[in-house]
Amino acid sequence: MTGGSLKKMLRNCPPCYRLARRLYPFATLLAALPRGRRGSWDHLRSSFSLLRGSNCVAGRPVSLTLEPTNVCNLRCPVCETGSGELGRSPRAMTLAEFRAILGKVGKHTNSLLFYYMGEPFLNPHAYQMIRLAKDAGIPWVNSCTNGELVDPGQLVECGLDEVSFQIGGMSAGTHGIYRVNGNLEHALENLRETLRLRRERKRRLRVNCGMILMRHNEHEAELFKKSMADLGVDEATVVDPCVRTVAQGESFLPSDRSHWYYDPEAFRSGTLRPRIPHGNRCDWLYYSLTVLANGDVVPCCRDPRGSRAMGNLLEQELAEIWNSSQFRAFRRQVLTAQSELELCRLCSGYPAAALR
Repeated sequence: MTGGSLKKMLRNCPPCYRLARRLYPFATLLAALPRGRRGSWDHLRSSFSLLRGSNCVAGRPVSLTLEPTNVCNLRCPVCETGSGELGRSPRAMTLAEFRAILGKVGKHTNSLLFYYMGEPFLNPHAYQMIRLAKDAGIPWVNSCTNGELVDPGQLVECGLDEVSFQIGGMSAGTHGIYRVNGNLEHALENLRETLRLRRERKRRLRVNCGMILMRHNEHEAELFKKSMADLGVDEATVVDPCVRTVAQGESFLPSDRSHWYYDPEAFRSGTLRPRIPHGNRCDWLYYSLTVLANGDVVPCCRDPRGSRAMGNLLEQELAEIWNSSQFRAFRRQVLTAQSELELCRLCSGYPAAALR
């Protein structure tokens, strides 16, 4: 069974989904602890906190999502950055700020996602930041890009473990419906050159490509998978779409509802809600940290506007933020009344990141 078919099966069986999500943190821990993976002991302590239903987490976060910039060259209509609805000042993290954050959390970080609400390679120091993270001993550093602004040579040489190129279709017309202002051929040329240089220089960078499945591009899904296989990417993923409103859903959700996160019956009646309801639990809040370009720490990737900032990692130490009264109160609300949280309204929850 492929990962995609397993995901679809779990989505259609909410009890199975919840059980799998509950077991996953402990499965990844059992695989990593005997090997002494960085962050394993923090992960173990956090797991005990999760099992007890505590709002105070004994371990430090082992997975870091860091936003190099909140600026993008594209205007994707569902994305808060692309649609102009982010509500934050445009900003790129400086190299000094990145060093400062790395100094506070790097020693226990097992994985770093170098990406959030913007095109990461618009940051002029992006490749140097990735190299600094690898030099700090972080086992796994990955990123996501629209592919138009990357320098394939630097991408291959900076030490990045994995990069995911994201395109909107296999024709320029289809690509541009969602990837507004995008240049498909330029993105694909950078993808081809990255793959060529990886082979030529014998680097271990994992190169993936994704296409968000939408109504206007679902007819190109098979062509996408075949074309990416022919190019030699490591993984081609047809990504299930996220929308924020019913109107966006009517415009973009594919006709194949097996790719929906959302309850089709509720959608038919004009309501957008997850197919699998959240169950007063979120593993993300026990293992992961999300840091915006200005240093603000938000609960998770569902807070692109930074409306629930828990503190600022450029101004405070991690210990002042991770178990602050504000963060503990947020975890407590997730554990007792998650349905009342706007951040959780369209979310079925995220599992803990795998230990690398």
